[in-house]
Amino acid sequence: MYCENCGEEIKKNSKFCKNCGSKVKTSDEILKEIEQDFKQKNYTEISKKIESIENVMPENVILKLKGDIAFILGNFQDARKNYLKVINKNKNWDTLFNLALININEQKINEAINYLELININNLQLNTSLIYYDKYSSNEKLIIDINLYLGVLYKSLGKNKNAINSFIKVLKYDPQNELSYANLGDIYFKDGNYDLAIENYNSAIEISTDNKRKSNLYNDLGFCYFRKGLTKEAMECFKNSVILNPENKNALYNLGLIYVKSGMKEDIKDDYKEFLKHDGGVEILFNISKSIVDIVKQEKEGLSFVDFIGESLPIKKVKEIIIKAAETDSTVFIHGENGTGKELVARAIHKLSRRSDKPFIVVNCGALPETLLESELFGYEKGAFTGATKTKQGRFEIASGGTIFLDEIGDISPAMQVKLLRFIQYREFERVGGNETIKVDVRLITATNKDIKEMVNKGSFREDLFYRLYVLPVSMPPLRERGEDIILLAKYFLKVFTERYNKKFKDFSSDVLKIFLRYNWPGNVRQLENVIERIVTLYDDIEVKINYLPEELLSGDNVKVINKELNVNKEMDIIEAIKSVNYDHKKAARKLGISPEYLKEKISEIEIEEILRRVNNSQTKAAKILGISRMALWKRTHRKK
Repeated sequence: MYCENCGEEIKKNSKFCKNCGSKVKTSDEILKEIEQDFKQKNYTEISKKIESIENVMPENVILKLKGDIAFILGNFQDARKNYLKVINKNKNWDTLFNLALININEQKINEAINYLELININNLQLNTSLIYYDKYSSNEKLIIDINLYLGVLYKSLGKNKNAINSFIKVLKYDPQNELSYANLGDIYFKDGNYDLAIENYNSAIEISTDNKRKSNLYNDLGFCYFRKGLTKEAMECFKNSVILNPENKNALYNLGLIYVKSGMKEDIKDDYKEFLKHDGGVEILFNISKSIVDIVKQEKEGLSFVDFIGESLPIKKVKEIIIKAAETDSTVFIHGENGTGKELVARAIHKLSRRSDKPFIVVNCGALPETLLESELFGYEKGAFTGATKTKQGRFEIASGGTIFLDEIGDISPAMQVKLLRFIQYREFERVGGNETIKVDVRLITATNKDIKEMVNKGSFREDLFYRLYVLPVSMPPLRERGEDIILLAKYFLKVFTERYNKKFKDFSSDVLKIFLRYNWPGNVRQLENVIERIVTLYDDIEVKINYLPEELLSGDNVKVINKELNVNKEMDIIEAIKSVNYDHKKAARKLGISPEYLKEKISEIEIEEILRRVNNSQTKAAKILGISRMALWKRTHRKK
């Protein structure tokens, strides 16, 4: 044990320090003081007090205290180092929670999930935490936060089933949790389950008290209705969205698009009168008018820039096919990996066709079992099955006059293939449980990520149906084959999300762009979009730097060359940073945005020859960069020889 006042070692059972004469406190008394300091947020003396009892208290207690104070002060590397040394069985819930937060900050999503899953929610002792003692008034509130984090993390990885389970657990404890409903809406929307998405977005809207969030929710809800072909309901949602936030660009665009497609009918004048009754009505009208002008300009130019960003040869070929396909009513078959933009192609064909003012209906065949898919496509009569309390139109009927897009067509069952073949041949069908034959005029576009020709060869997909669908084939290039388009897309997404989340990002560092061009992008454009959104959500800077990138982009053979370049750049940055602050390591660490300890560790990894080269072989300057004496430097260099 050491004197808290002067640091002198105290002999056992001593009541006073022989060096300075101050009274010696017991380790228990000092521990209580540390606990009080944490609670009163008086952090300046805590580290010193921990050192004074370090050799008399259990190691796990000291390690946890060191980890907690490092975490509070933002020294996450030191916090992690101490937390990880605590024996697993002695790791409290808050230690695991903090380790998860550190990993989230570093974009290590899987590791964060692992730590959160390790927390035993059946044995939470809130009063043992020095950091969160006043944040959580009950175990339920902590469990809600744990599951919210898990839900968002699983969602970012595309593990929707796990994410849904986490958000449902939140709602079990807090049925009024807006964030859970909103996230569930997003997940169901991406899965093509628009009814459940609508249900959850509506729940979030009812709860929300923030106008901007509510505006975004109304916009998302409108998109769901629009996807279902319910234009009037979609329009009401977009109107509510711009009333709540006149600067919501997405809602303004969507509302303007509907106005343009409707041919500027009389009901728009009534809407304008309604807008003027609200605060900011003039601003709403100005913004909508501007949106309409922009959309009309886009329509005249053909394909919009937003829909198809890119000038690579593969994407130019796709654009050419789209324009030709739009001139006919022929069935289109789109093939491509997940995330390449198959639905965008289908929408573009519809938008440029003579059917553009009629419905565009999307059905994800892979998301629905056979019985549900049949009733979804063909509709059903009242009493056709249990729960069929009224007659319902199917998607083919709703899409009449317009276009229907059947995504994941390769996932439909053999029985469904037969029913679909008959519809394609005659454009007629009967509702489930009905006898009346219904004829429709609808254009059919299908898509899949599977090798449909191989499926035909194996007998899992009907050959006659394949030839009915494979009239105008469109092959979507994977992102890795689109070259500089990757940069154009990344910059577009950065601009979109920076505006959406009110951040400062302007561009990417040159090294980040090199990594983007070398990475394989297995998830294609959708993965790129998710990566940019994740970066903008978690960070705020002028430039996207390498340490903001998720792990998957910084591992694997495809970036080994880049990593080598980055190591050189990092060495240059560290050496130049130290020189620029007159060799003050603390100032250099602050400039680089790292801890002094981590700076010391990185300096030790740089070859002495490289440091000498960077300072024109000055022994004095090299020693200052290394933070050692000239004699110590001399010994190191001669020991190596």
